[in-house]
This record gives sequence, C-alpha cells and structure tokens, in this order.
Amino acid sequence: MSTLNTTAKGNDFEDRCLKIMERIISDGQLGHLGGMLKYIPKAKYYSNKRKKDITFDLAIEVWTPGASKYVSIYLIECKNYKRRVSVDKVNTFLYDLSEVGPANAKAIFITNSPLQEAAYNTADSAGMMVVQGESADDYRIILHKTNRKDVNREIPYVKETVQEDILDEGAKLIIKLIDEQLLNAFQPILDLNRVAYGIDRLSKARIIEIANYQLKKINPKILSEGLIFGPTTMKKYMLETYGIEVYDFEGEEGMLGLCDLENNRIGISKSIISSPREFFVMCHEFGHFVLHQKLSIGQKQYSIFNDSSFSFRTGKYELKNSRNWIEWQANYFASSLIMPTAQFQARLWITQDSMNLSRGKILLDDAPYNISNFHKLVEKLAYRYSVSKTTIIYKLNEMGLINNKSRTKTVGQLIDQYSEGMMI
Repeated sequence: MSTLNTTAKGNDFEDRCLKIMERIISDGQLGHLGGMLKYIPKAKYYSNKRKKDITFDLAIEVWTPGASKYVSIYLIECKNYKRRVSVDKVNTFLYDLSEVGPANAKAIFITNSPLQEAAYNTADSAGMMVVQGESADDYRIILHKTNRKDVNREIPYVKETVQEDILDEGAKLIIKLIDEQLLNAFQPILDLNRVAYGIDRLSKARIIEIANYQLKKINPKILSEGLIFGPTTMKKYMLETYGIEVYDFEGEEGMLGLCDLENNRIGISKSIISSPREFFVMCHEFGHFVLHQKLSIGQKQYSIFNDSSFSFRTGKYELKNSRNWIEWQANYFASSLIMPTAQFQARLWITQDSMNLSRGKILLDDAPYNISNFHKLVEKLAYRYSVSKTTIIYKLNEMGLINNKSRTKTVGQLIDQYSEGMMI
C-alpha cells in the first residue's frame, strides 16, 4: 500500500510539473509558431543499443522547415524523491539521454529534493539545468551555467550532443526564446529592492508577465495565434475594464501623453492623434496606470529629474534617477504589450518571406540594396503594428536582430533618421 501511495505522489508531482511546463510554453507566446515546436509528454526515443524505446517525462523538439528530424531538443525529467538526489539518479538521466543520441540536447531535471554534492557536480559538468522545489508550485533554479554573469541567458547544451552545423538562424532564435521563457519562469522575477519614492525596480521578465496578463484579457488570440490589435481595441478595453477615459489635449511642446491616476484618465496630445506615435503613447500611459498606482512622487519632484537616454555603446538605457525608472518601465510595458516577443519574431519572418529575404537577423551594411531592404522592412512592420519606425528599430535592436556591418552608421544614427517617430 505504501508503494502505491509513493507512486501516486510521484505521478502527481510529475503531472503537475508537466502542466507547469505546458503553461510556461503557452504563456510564453510560443504556441503559434506551428510546426517549429513539438511538445511531447512521455516522449519515446529508440535506443539502438538497447533495442527498445527510452521514455522521457517531456520533450520539446525544435524543427526547421523541410527538416527530416528535429535540430534541437529539450529533454525534461520530473522526479519526486524522499531523500537527497544521489549521483546515480543524475547519471541515469544522462545515460538515457546519450543512448538515444539526440542532437543539440538541453537536459532539465526537476525535483522536489536537493542534490547530493556528487550529483550536483555531475550535473554541473554535463551542462544540465536543475530546478528544485518543495512542490510543483514552488520551484527555483539551483544550477545552470548562465549563473556566471548571465550575459546571454541561455540554457547550455549537453556537451557531447552539440551539432551547431544543423542550427540555422531561425532555429537559434526559437531556442533563445524558449531559454528565456524557462529561465524567467523558474527564477524569482521580481527584484525586491526598492527605488526611492515607492517605485518597484521591476525586471523585464516581470513587466512582460504583467503585459501578458493584460493581453490575455484583451484577447487571448494575441498570444496564442499572433493576433495584432490597435488603438481602437485598446481604448475600448481600457474603458470597459478599468473605466479609463482617453481624451486629447493641447500639450506643451514635447508633451505627448498624460496619465491622470486620480481621475482615471489618459491624455494624448492632439499633435499625434492618428499618427504612428498615438498607439505607443497610449500604451505607455496605460503602463503608468498599471505599474505606478502606488507612486509617492509628485509632479513637481518628477519634473526636476532628467529623461533617460539610450546608450548605443552599451545597448542599455541610462537609468540614473526615479523618473528614468518610471519612464523606462512604461516604455518597456508598451513595447511588450504591442509587440510580444515571439509574435513579433513570427511577424518578422512572415515579412521577410514576403520580401524574399532570409529569415533571422537583418543585415545592415553600406550596400544600397541592403539599406533599402532594411528601411522597407522597418516600414512594413511599423505599419502592421501601428507604431513609429523608431519603435520597430528599438525592438529589433533589443532582440539582437540587427546585424550591423555598416562602417558609416550606428543603430543610434538610424534612430536619428526617424526623429519624427521618436519614442517617449
């Protein structure tokens, strides 16, 4: 009887883990990428050595168009143990993985118990990601290579499985999206440090999570099917859900939008009504409404601070004071709301296909043909998303999708060319 109970508890833990993994993938806006992703619970792979199938709790396969086999795979084991995880448990997972000979495999081991030292060292040496939690609802990463300064935020491949020659740019970008989604989901995403005046130092992952929550309420198909929406839908949603009235005003030069938290109103400058800037400004101000309800900073103190600036040397915003944080958070929220990363990636590919361009990073050099294609691509995406060309360039640059080989122009100079569409 005790064996049955133990088995039942193990299966329950495993089932809940699998549901969490499925939710992470679907919530990460990856579901509409179609045949490029295959989510397979209880995945079976044949071992020539054993002459039979080996079963893994979960596999996520990454495919490229026309390929006869996946080009990368995530193999995931979810185990409920009463004691610390021994090295033989980790070795069994690695041995099973090696027996099926996967290409570009990433191993993820989810357990409710801590690892013994030998097990930890073995997992570390192999490049395994280990996730530990008291239950399937309370988990955190305890081991992954990106802890070392975490620059690229990538889950490592199991070393002996690496076959980089079969990975094209499209596959690499999909893998990067999955890695980011898993790393965001399995680690604390809210930095509990506070900035002055009651401003939360929200991480990008937390802001994306908040934006996704809003998108599901606006229309679940935005994330699941890549549906694109615009200012009219946004106005209706804010009014019906939050009672927010959107009005236009004669603003001072440079003042494009206002968020009046006390009176539940968002103001848009008449100078940008029906322009490509209107939608982004509207979502930016809604970002203030969602993110900054508890601010204790007054307008006078707020106005003293300087605006943030984007450094194209470091590729980051210069966030030096409270106003910088407030505006950066609202900008990032607006970008995440209008252009969810996976959806934007898929739309980029569709646009590149329509222009007979290769999918993936956009080459920008000094050749007139490539310069022309870059501007046309940006223009098409800006029209599709009802935003300025500058907003699109920021998004492309943030996602690492501009391969700038130009000897005469930086990305910053490109931004200057579109000064009529500058972000807030």
